Amino acid sequence: MQHLPPPIAAGSGLVSGRPLASRFLLGFLIGVLATVSGLSVSGLSAADPTDSDGNRDGTTVDYVRDIKPLLATRCYACHGALKAKSGLRLDTQAFMVAGGDQGPAVIPGDVTNSHVWQRVSSADIAHRMPPESEGEPLTAPQLELLRSWITAGAPAPQDEQPEPSADQHWSFRACVRPPLPTIAQPTWAKNPIDRFIGLGHDRQGLSVSPEASRAVLIRRLFLDLIGVPPTLEQLTRWESDPSADWYESLVDRLLADPRHAERWGRHWMDIWRYADGSGLGSELRNSHTHIWHWRDWIVESLSADVSYAEMLRLMLAADELFPDDMQKLRATGYLARNYNRFSRTQWLEETIEHVGKGLLGMTFNCAKCHDHKYDPIEQVDYYRLRAFFEPYLVRVDMIQGEPNLDQGGIPRVYDAALSIPTYRFVRGQDSNPDTSTTIAPGVPSVLSLSEFSVTPISLPITASQPERRAAVLDTHIDAAQRNLRAAEDRASKIASASPTNGLAASDGQAERELAQLSVAVAHAELASVEHRADAMRATWAMEDATAETKQTATETARTRAHNAYRAERAVALAKARLQLAEATEQLKKATSEKREAEQQAVDKAREALTQAEQEPSEPSDKFAPFAGTARVETRFVSNQAPDPVEPFHTQTTGRRTALANWITDTRHPLTPRVAANHIWTRHMGSPLVATTFEFGRKGSPPSHPELLDWLARELIDSGWSMKHLHRLIVTSATYRMGPTTAGHERQMAKDPDNRWYWRRSPLRLESQVVRDSILAIAGQLDLTRGGRPIPADDQLASRRRSIYFLHSANDRNLFLTMFDDASAQECYRRDESIVPQQALALSNSQLVYNTARSIAEQISGSKQPSSHNELEFIQTLFRTVLMETPTAEESVICQKALAKWRSIPDVAKDPESELRCRSNLVRAMLNDNDFVTVR
Repeated sequence: MQHLPPPIAAGSGLVSGRPLASRFLLGFLIGVLATVSGLSVSGLSAADPTDSDGNRDGTTVDYVRDIKPLLATRCYACHGALKAKSGLRLDTQAFMVAGGDQGPAVIPGDVTNSHVWQRVSSADIAHRMPPESEGEPLTAPQLELLRSWITAGAPAPQDEQPEPSADQHWSFRACVRPPLPTIAQPTWAKNPIDRFIGLGHDRQGLSVSPEASRAVLIRRLFLDLIGVPPTLEQLTRWESDPSADWYESLVDRLLADPRHAERWGRHWMDIWRYADGSGLGSELRNSHTHIWHWRDWIVESLSADVSYAEMLRLMLAADELFPDDMQKLRATGYLARNYNRFSRTQWLEETIEHVGKGLLGMTFNCAKCHDHKYDPIEQVDYYRLRAFFEPYLVRVDMIQGEPNLDQGGIPRVYDAALSIPTYRFVRGQDSNPDTSTTIAPGVPSVLSLSEFSVTPISLPITASQPERRAAVLDTHIDAAQRNLRAAEDRASKIASASPTNGLAASDGQAERELAQLSVAVAHAELASVEHRADAMRATWAMEDATAETKQTATETARTRAHNAYRAERAVALAKARLQLAEATEQLKKATSEKREAEQQAVDKAREALTQAEQEPSEPSDKFAPFAGTARVETRFVSNQAPDPVEPFHTQTTGRRTALANWITDTRHPLTPRVAANHIWTRHMGSPLVATTFEFGRKGSPPSHPELLDWLARELIDSGWSMKHLHRLIVTSATYRMGPTTAGHERQMAKDPDNRWYWRRSPLRLESQVVRDSILAIAGQLDLTRGGRPIPADDQLASRRRSIYFLHSANDRNLFLTMFDDASAQECYRRDESIVPQQALALSNSQLVYNTARSIAEQISGSKQPSSHNELEFIQTLFRTVLMETPTAEESVICQKALAKWRSIPDVAKDPESELRCRSNLVRAMLNDNDFVTVR
């Protein structure tokens, strides 16, 4: 392992109001660890803070502080606005005193006769509340709080309000564009976003941070919009651009850059749970080997600014909407990704859960076993949603130019079992279905937009008989022609060879004979492919014939089938001759100990040739047709054998189309809000709704509800254009603010977490951007787009963008994982950890070690630079890696570090010692906190 260079950040001094040592990630980590080790942990205990008398912190029990949150957590699900079992609500003191079917729940001052106390303190599990199915009983301290409160007379505020009606929750209400607010500093606002943010500033009494420097803005835009930093030339160009609209011009250029789609494609791949195929050994168990076609579709769609709504529609139902469009069928990889070889239940559970979380911000999965405890989602609603997906399975359709479905092909979904019923599972157990009632597809009533209906859809013949697509037969014929040309080229080269070219005369003759036999096989295979293709076309013509032409079409089909059969026999004969010739040659060359085995091989080949030469007594019309698709095998019934399959249908249920239309309806209250929240989060670092996949009543309310609704309506009214929303956000004054906290002590005291966006919050780069940026700075990033994923064993040497790395439950890149890469199972928002291994990876990994030398040589202009221009090197290095100009003090510290490295005896002996020292400085600079941070 390469050793870490001496820490050049040691020392004092200030840069932009921050200690110099904090500029470097390693120093930052050490500081964090030291700080953490000295933290007082008092007050952080998970133990209940009540004392032995049931008081909290020695004070009297408070209803609002102590009792109401306890009841909300443990009781409201069954006795609140969502439900009032036994006629009882517990969300206000008045409701408790009024009671339900069994009388008052609380009798102030009389704990013994209070029904709620009797139930929560009961030793009888069958009588105790909450019931066992709803979790653990109340703890002793919690019971004591409740007892003390009732004994004290159950005091509560006079103006206590009941829990709002569940269907009036903010995210279930229609999304209406709010009016633009008036703010105290209207000239600060660059677009409507700033009006909503400015309103928060006014209400909180906050002043805003000034706009960031041009260099910071340029780097921010490049990393945010295309995922790599600007080159030094690009930075210099845009810094010196004199035009008034330079910023907007740069935004437009980056949004049009093909790299933008790769950058934002990775964001959506997180949310939509992209994962390459995984399994055990060569056995595929989850997702699919060729799921990368879906990844390429995502990137291409974002590049073309395909509307967000259309992307969702295609991901859910392209096979019903565009059954003949292979490019759009790639989108259904979204559902094919959930494939599970052995468990249909797990497959559909994951589908329902993540369609809910990722597209609608709803935890429908919480209603699998019982009614949702927080939202108006009944258990039957969960199975109504399941019914949309019940019929679908996965198959792999052939793509142009690749006849082998194992080597290529598009994983796509289709409705396989049109009449399969959906049943409610009692307590969520698939072993206990309630077969008394078949559940039809439907949506929760709280989210119903109009009368819901599902209409079956007729499919073109190529959907049920995919081999009819012209590309299928053409691909097989083209492949056979390529094989023939390759065989002929090889035979020609062998024929032109002479003994002096490396072949003995006898060996050369044998080689030429084998090559000619290979050509004969290739000729026979091409003829066979062409005859089989003719026979298949004739069969289709017979199937499509009218009554008048049926007899003629049938006779033609039979004749061509006979031809196809004979052509297949000719292939078998040619191959048998080749195999016998190959076996005979091996026998000639065999040593004495191998002659017996080789003789057996010759005898076997001769027998096969004899059988191939025997002409059948009657001509047959049986031949092997070409397949245009292959079902992806499932073993739900038994893991010992594949499940039986149905033929492909000429009709599809239309269920997923109905679901897609409902989800993308412009009246839907959740879809645009969830999308806008995700886009805002990845630009600004913090979401407007903190619980990004939970917009229900258990989730967090939006910090800026009017802004969220405005963004959601803007997304819809722009035709669901994501680039439109990107442009609005990044051109806002809110986005362009600087990150500094120096001189803003009052604002820091009021809003230390920047909840109200009075400054720019620094963001840690995602793992893919860290790696891609290192390669980009070194001038080594390979911008080839699309294609098969880079296997794990090839990733260290690869210079492709990280989005193209194999990413599955089995295989995740170690460097990317170190920087909190997305989980293949679920990632609605990336983690941002700080661990010492990150600093080691940014200094000692082979990626950094190799690229650091390239960066040093690139800046120095030579492998043996002179030490006389080291100050110029340091200044250029800062500008290249950090987009900053070093202070005089930073330059001196770097010069001292270079001098220290030069004095190491081992380094001094190296003919490229100066480049080696400068490489160390590059590695230290890549460890800079500012390198892995967007400020």
